[in-house]
Amino acid sequence: MSSAARGLGTCWTSLHLFGEEAAAEALGIPYAEVQQAALIPVAYATGAGFKPAPRAALDTVVHWETW
Repeated sequence: MSSAARGLGTCWTSLHLFGEEAAAEALGIPYAEVQQAALIPVAYATGAGFKPAPRAALDTVVHWETW
């Protein structure tokens, strides 16, 4: 059963990196030893309109050894 089927939603965020050291302290992450890349919060979705977000075609955003 998928997380969406369970009513859970997620999102990728990196806004916390502007205060990475404070985020590390709040989350108990050893700042000097671990580099953060993103936070992926998980929560129960509200409302009935829960569906996957629109996505660009993979070949338009992924590049292998070239731009």
